[in-house]
Amino acid sequence: MINEEILIKNYKDIFKSNPTNMIDTGGRFEICGNHTDHNHGYCIVANSSLRVYAALGKNNDKVCIQSKGYPYFEFDVNKLEKLTEDEHKPIALVKGVLFKLKELGYKVGGFNAYIESEIPDGSGVSSSAAMESLFGYIISYLYNDGIIEPLIIAKTGQFSENVYFNKPCGLLDQVGTSFDSSNFIDFKNIDNPEIINLPFKLPLTLFLVKSIGDHSNLTPLYAAIPNSMYEVANLLEGKKYLRDVSDANIFDRIDKLNVSDEVKRKAKHFFIENDNVLLAKKAILNNDVGTFFDAIRKSQLSSKNDIENTFVKGEYTGSPQEIIDKAEQFLKDNGVTRIHGGGFKGTVLAFVKNEFANSFEDYLKANYEKDRYFRVNISNKAIHYKNI
Repeated sequence: MINEEILIKNYKDIFKSNPTNMIDTGGRFEICGNHTDHNHGYCIVANSSLRVYAALGKNNDKVCIQSKGYPYFEFDVNKLEKLTEDEHKPIALVKGVLFKLKELGYKVGGFNAYIESEIPDGSGVSSSAAMESLFGYIISYLYNDGIIEPLIIAKTGQFSENVYFNKPCGLLDQVGTSFDSSNFIDFKNIDNPEIINLPFKLPLTLFLVKSIGDHSNLTPLYAAIPNSMYEVANLLEGKKYLRDVSDANIFDRIDKLNVSDEVKRKAKHFFIENDNVLLAKKAILNNDVGTFFDAIRKSQLSSKNDIENTFVKGEYTGSPQEIIDKAEQFLKDNGVTRIHGGGFKGTVLAFVKNEFANSFEDYLKANYEKDRYFRVNISNKAIHYKNI
């Protein structure tokens, strides 16, 4: 956890005044529901104990931000138009959030913020979504008495990332960073998804393990997954999304299509994974570890064999799949692992029985550098805000 006194001191050094508030938001864990949100499927997402912290103070006309490790920037709160030169920069995320909230009729205003993050690079818990939620909640608390609903915060963050930052994303990450605890999401109505709080009380400890490499130059691999699902939905019933296709005899109908086996497998994954999410949801509600492990194993198997996103072909060494294979041999019945998020590179999420957690951490310590694994937990609160 980042030291509050250091945040306050650094704020004072930069802005030559005392901060008035502290705020923090968490990243997100994808518990189950790998590559289903873009076709309006089911997911379970949770807020992360890995967090972003800020010391705050109001500013009349400007937003002034210093994030540790990044260049200082500021802008006039009355000039929120999208600028091409801002794309893929932190300033775009802030401006996009303020623009959208103002468009929705909320009050917006300036602020100073000194920010530090404990979300490690490449940890796969969506630091960008955490930052978007941070800015949304800053405006909510500083200027709107904290009334802005989490779904508005989430949608505003998605808008900012898609339009201002110019990076496509669904809504899964932002729901995870904006809502308390863990939640089941039904994306059938993408404009108003059904979000049901699903407190995670299973006696399990969570770990993240980073693979080797980054996500650069993987866009075609990511795009092939939803594109295959769109193609099959159109061929089956002229629909855009698989969620809108009847699931009656669905595998037999997919098998009869004149498309590659790879496309067929990717489409089948959507239906398999939706069933896995429902099984995991039932297990969480019933506090049933065995059934939860079964759901996660099935989810990982479909990610590996159907959408094939657990490693880049020809690059097994250091990949998520290698981490999973070795961890499963060690864990046996004491835990389960799965690809976390988009996949191919990135991170692995492990769920380990509490009584075996220390043994698993010793295993990780013996096999990986200390900056490649993290013992984490689900945060009960997405946002903490207080006066100083």
